[in-house]
Amino acid sequence: MEQMDFAVTNLSLDRQNPRHDVPTPTTREAITALLAEDPEKWVNLAQDIAAEGLNPTELTIVVEEEGDMVVIEGNRRISALKALLDPGLVEDSGIRQQIGIIARRHRSAIPRTVRCVVSPSREAARHWIVLRHTGENHGVGVVRWNHEQVTRYAEKKNPSERALRFIHQVTVWYGEDRELLENVEKVRSTRLTTLARVLSDPRIRHSLGIEFTKDGILADYTPEAMHGSIRKIFSDLASHLSVSLIKSKEQRREYIGTIQEHLPQNSDRLAQPQLVTVAEEKKSTPQQPAKPSVSAQSVQPKHSATERPSEDKRVFQSVVLRNVSSRTAKVLNEAKKVVIAESPNVAAIMIRAVIDITVTEAAEKQGWRRRQDKLRDRIRVALSHIDPEDTDRELDEARRMSQNDGALSVKNLHAFMHQWAVEPMIIDVTRLSSVYTPMLVKIDAFLGENQK
Repeated sequence: MEQMDFAVTNLSLDRQNPRHDVPTPTTREAITALLAEDPEKWVNLAQDIAAEGLNPTELTIVVEEEGDMVVIEGNRRISALKALLDPGLVEDSGIRQQIGIIARRHRSAIPRTVRCVVSPSREAARHWIVLRHTGENHGVGVVRWNHEQVTRYAEKKNPSERALRFIHQVTVWYGEDRELLENVEKVRSTRLTTLARVLSDPRIRHSLGIEFTKDGILADYTPEAMHGSIRKIFSDLASHLSVSLIKSKEQRREYIGTIQEHLPQNSDRLAQPQLVTVAEEKKSTPQQPAKPSVSAQSVQPKHSATERPSEDKRVFQSVVLRNVSSRTAKVLNEAKKVVIAESPNVAAIMIRAVIDITVTEAAEKQGWRRRQDKLRDRIRVALSHIDPEDTDRELDEARRMSQNDGALSVKNLHAFMHQWAVEPMIIDVTRLSSVYTPMLVKIDAFLGENQK
């Protein structure tokens, strides 16, 4: 097999892709079928390709059929690349908008050509494609790293990176625990490497109920269930727990035994681990976490226009609506009395109510409401008016979450209100409040500037 470079536009997606139940004669149909499998993962792939380029360790395999160079391995990445170069190929309007935003941001960096392996036939490539998609195959395929090996590789880059990520998340979870924040600051300043050593032990991470991934922190418990153990560890680190006391695996095992009564209980373990994503800005510069204030007031770290603010402890706590009706303003003010950690179910319902009533009022006042029966459509139209060029980064997550079907989508906002079996997580509700805060503020500003 030889390698050749091809223009993306000269590559054809596989009409007989095993991922699809039925043939997909056109590029649009192929992309639609791939999106049906998992739209959020497909958009994430497009984002990564736009930002980092194509993975040079995984070449696309093509075969010539009826004069076309058909992709028989790599259809997801090539479909994402085609969409980045021509967002009009995406049928779903919400995802098309997301791809358009990504494409505009990375326009000059998006690859136009692709290095491919040219196979003489589908059969000649079958062995390699099967190995690529069917796991380890008794060692013949790719043998994946386990959690400890992934962690070891990450630590070689920066042993303290994980400790800093953890510190940042602790300040987000427990921003009102004054004593804990004081201890966190002491550890950050004087015992960071000791914390890193504690977190390097898989037994301790398992006992705490956390695991680290490249996307964030996987939590096996709610922040409330982990509060006692995290508080205890930072208290010990800030006082007597030095590196000499936890240097060996046996010492760390002994230490975790001494704090058994503070650890979360198995009965409180979540059915599925919850991924807590770390702010993108913090990922790039984890050495400089925001220093928390420990005044008597609620902790509110200062942030620049490009940083994401700390998560709200109350529903939309920083939102003030001055240009809406008195009733909408009252609904918001009543919602702001809800402490998310104390009343997550009420908080989830109030978040949906505030968003719905605000975008509905804005649409009616501005004459936007045309065939917008769904909340996600009303949000989309509101966003398109307050940021018609899609250039406001503070609104990116509101766009993404409102228009996809992921864990924090509008569909879930509806489920929190209408489905008795859906129980909102405190982490999710807090995130929703934070994500939609900029949108509400900017809708209100738009109404003030465009009074009718």
